Amino acid sequence: MSYPQPLADAPQSHTHMHRQLAEPQPRISLSALAEQLKLEQATIIGNASGDWQPANKGLTFIFNGTQCPEDLSAHGQVVNIANGGFAESQYAFEVQGHPQGVQLAKALTQVATDLTPSLGCWPSSGLTTVVLMMSLAKKVQVQRMSLLPSLQRSIDLPDNIHLPCMVHNWLGERRIAKTLLCERIDWPEFTLTPWESMHKACETDGAESKPTRHTDRNERFEDPFSQLDLLRQSTLTPNVSEQTKQQLREQLAKLALTPSAIWQQFAEKSKLKACESLFFNHQPESQISPWYLMDYAASQTLDAIRHQLAYCQQQLTD
Repeated sequence: MSYPQPLADAPQSHTHMHRQLAEPQPRISLSALAEQLKLEQATIIGNASGDWQPANKGLTFIFNGTQCPEDLSAHGQVVNIANGGFAESQYAFEVQGHPQGVQLAKALTQVATDLTPSLGCWPSSGLTTVVLMMSLAKKVQVQRMSLLPSLQRSIDLPDNIHLPCMVHNWLGERRIAKTLLCERIDWPEFTLTPWESMHKACETDGAESKPTRHTDRNERFEDPFSQLDLLRQSTLTPNVSEQTKQQLREQLAKLALTPSAIWQQFAEKSKLKACESLFFNHQPESQISPWYLMDYAASQTLDAIRHQLAYCQQQLTD
């Protein structure tokens, strides 16, 4: 099973954010903006697949690339958040469809800039909007967004072309999003189930699924986090030989079949945090990407591994 691939932030926006970090705009008061908006509810629609309708109350936020329902009513109060790079805006975002659009664009840019140090890269528009709305609205609803888009490459994608979503630290975004969970936010797609149970559901529905490893009680597993360190070491080598790549592909395939219980047995916050850097490259235009993110065969195993890491992250108590 793989995650739906949403339309990610375009390269223009990603390049555009460097100016925001180098020349930050004057800060605005989010509490003052919240008082101006008096927003009871914010509904945020991600770019994953699935039908959606504007909320009956409050504001519904969509992102550039989202397909609007044909019967979208004129009074749906839908606000579009576009990448500032497209509009040549002085801010990283442009907000269309709201009288306070300029102030919201400033606020989004400010929040994204504040999130960058914790993530090690510019955040996605989705997380940025969720974080901002938790400051501006009394209630927040999130749909079609798991903050875990697929890293699985298609067979026809040239090996020198990166997936757009690869520029974001999704495990880091889920780490931050977890701290926002409370009674004020409704976000059903954020909660993960174990990878194995997802495959059982696919089999029950008659859908095609990848093989699942059945665990022998007497079977002993190594620490999967130690195995991931081998992947980290390969990223430090300028040129990885094909022989080494094949060995690591096999290791990744083994990790993808490691049971969830084993991952949880060895999981620690520090280990999970260290793994975040393995799954993104925030500057693919100027910085060599880890080979396994650009390799078709290796990429087929990454979603399972990253899901296990995200599930461990979810299960750990603060």
